[in-house]
Formats: sequence, C-alpha cells, structure tokens
Amino acid sequence: MAELAVEQWGESGPRTVMVHGSLSSAAAAFSEQRVLADRFRIIAPYRRGYHPSPRTDRIDPDRDAAEIAELLGDGAHLLGTSMGGVVAMRAAAIAPEKVWSLTVIEPPALPNGAGRPAADRLSTALRRHWAEADSGDPESFVAGFLEVLNIDLQLPTPLPPPLLEAARNLTTERPWETGVPAEALAQAPFPKLVVTGGGTPGFEDVADALAEVMGAKRVLFDGSPHAVQRIGQRFNDELLAHLNATGALSA
Repeated sequence: MAELAVEQWGESGPRTVMVHGSLSSAAAAFSEQRVLADRFRIIAPYRRGYHPSPRTDRIDPDRDAAEIAELLGDGAHLLGTSMGGVVAMRAAAIAPEKVWSLTVIEPPALPNGAGRPAADRLSTALRRHWAEADSGDPESFVAGFLEVLNIDLQLPTPLPPPLLEAARNLTTERPWETGVPAEALAQAPFPKLVVTGGGTPGFEDVADALAEVMGAKRVLFDGSPHAVQRIGQRFNDELLAHLNATGALSA
C-alpha cells in the first residue's frame, strides 16, 4: 500500500488524524485547526488522488478508509469532513480499538438517511446530476454539484490545478452509495460528535440519522459553510469541549 503524504502539526499531545473531503485537501481543509497543535499532534493526510499523495483513477472510500486506519498508529482521535467523514467512519469501523474519539462534519452518508425526505431528495438529485452532467467538463460539473448542495460558491476560471484535480476526483465518486456502518460504530465505546452547518437539508437528515443510531452528540452551527471546521474558534471550542466532557482529551 503506497504511503500517503501528510501534513504534521504539533510535536506532542494526543495523536489526531484529520481527513479532508472532496473539493479540498489537507492543508486547506484544516488551516483553522492548526492552532490546536499546541495540545495535539495533528496528522492531516492527503487522500489518494490528491497531490502529493499517489494518483488514482477513481476515488474508493474503502481503500481510503484502510489507508486512514493505518495512520491511527497505537491510537488517535479521528476527524473527517464531508467525504472525509465517510472515510473516517469506515476507518473507525475497521479499527475501533485504535479510535479515541470520532468527529464527523456533514458526511454524505446518504444511504444512512434513507427514508428521510430531504436525504432522499438529495440522493435523487445527485444521481441525476452524475447521469446528466458532462464529467469531461470539470468546471461545469463542480458548479452543478454545488448547486445541488445549495452551496453558493464562485469558482475561479479556469480552475487552479489543485481544484481541477479535486473536480476530476469528484466525478468518480458515487455519494448516493457511500453509506457507513453506523450500527457497528454504535457498539464502539469511543465518543462521537456529528456536526453540520445547516446549508444542505439532506445533510441535516443524514446527520440526524447518524447521531440517533450511533448515540452521538449532535451540533448545528447554523449558517456555517459545508466545511464547518473553517469557522475556526467556535468549532474548535466545541471540539475541545466535547473531548473534555468525555474524558477523551487525555486518552
């Protein structure tokens, strides 16, 4: 298995692995969490397909999960945002004995929200977008994807190389199929936190379903971006409070 490139912030404290989502990468996704390096040893990998990690022809959340599980070492806190949240939950299910705490931010685990109206609508809309959009035109593909998610973001034209790479990776994903083993995670003893920003109703449904099944703490930062961690201190304070309240900070 090829070794992933990683960002490493902090030299001491509990090991913490942070997994980025589809349209970002390690340094960009978690820039607001670097301030936590005074108390954590943060490992932020570049998932396969995101430079400078090895290239891939398609995104495979299970392969990603196996690679993230390897980064847990003898034990770590685990955090994932967007598709990185799906990867983090699958990694936690692979090696629950190595997870001290799990935090996920708007994971597109749409099968877990099946039967909830907004999640079902989002799943249908994403299937339609993948069927109808031109995957050979990454710029328009991403624009349509963001529209489906109700994310208002002005894309640069042309897309800079990192975003172009991420867009091409996105076309190989199948978010309506990326369920997670929530029932198995519910049996794991580590504390769980599920966070959303309120912008995409389908993700709210998914988060509610996951929190109910896993017995997770559920937090909404209403009006925040999809990548809620980018709001900085308010998110960081909630994360630290959660770890302190559960006793996981000193694990």
